[in-house]
Amino acid sequence: MMTGARSIGPRRATLAVEVRGEIERMIVDGELSAGEKLNELSLSTAMGVSRGTVREAIRSLADSGLIDLIANRGAFVHETTLDEVRNLYELRGAIFAMACAAAARRVGEGAEPRLIADLRHNLDQMRAPKAKAEPAHYYALNIEFHDLLLQGAANPKAKVIYDNLVKEMHLFRRKGLSIASNIARSIEEHEVIVRAVAAGDAEAARHAAQEHIVGGLSRYTSMIEADPAA
Repeated sequence: MMTGARSIGPRRATLAVEVRGEIERMIVDGELSAGEKLNELSLSTAMGVSRGTVREAIRSLADSGLIDLIANRGAFVHETTLDEVRNLYELRGAIFAMACAAAARRVGEGAEPRLIADLRHNLDQMRAPKAKAEPAHYYALNIEFHDLLLQGAANPKAKVIYDNLVKEMHLFRRKGLSIASNIARSIEEHEVIVRAVAAGDAEAARHAAQEHIVGGLSRYTSMIEADPAA
């Protein structure tokens, strides 16, 4: 029987999880750019933790799709290829369409009494001058809009999968919503979704959601074709 082992408390594990969360936030918010190398020393200094803790946090992110670990070179923020973009949009479209259909059914059954009011309030904020003038503000409202519908679907497993996809898609999605014409079209598509969900029409909601995701991919690819450097 081992008697000399020290009790290992949760502090180190908790600290590594907190550091992982902060690195993830920095990637999602664009503070760390696609292709950028993660500097353990800089990160540990900025966060006031050891390099070992940062290294542990980075390794735990390896399966998130947000970073690439390259032997003898280090960890880099993932650079998404166009094929990966298409695949992610297809997956997200399938889940979002299902969620909107489920949300519409639940609204029709009276199970989501606040959802339509919350969605319409979100749309009002999207139409406001501030959102149209500030892409970052609109982007946050856009995330909230989709999140409301995923919550309204009442399918926790689908939401977990969707949230993980969205984290990876933050690497490029915000670029597609940085152009005024794209924002305007996105709002129009949101309005169609809300009308279908409010009517309790599951199939119309499913179709509107799928069209919205297809439109988002089209807007992104058009932007890349116009400016490959983006």
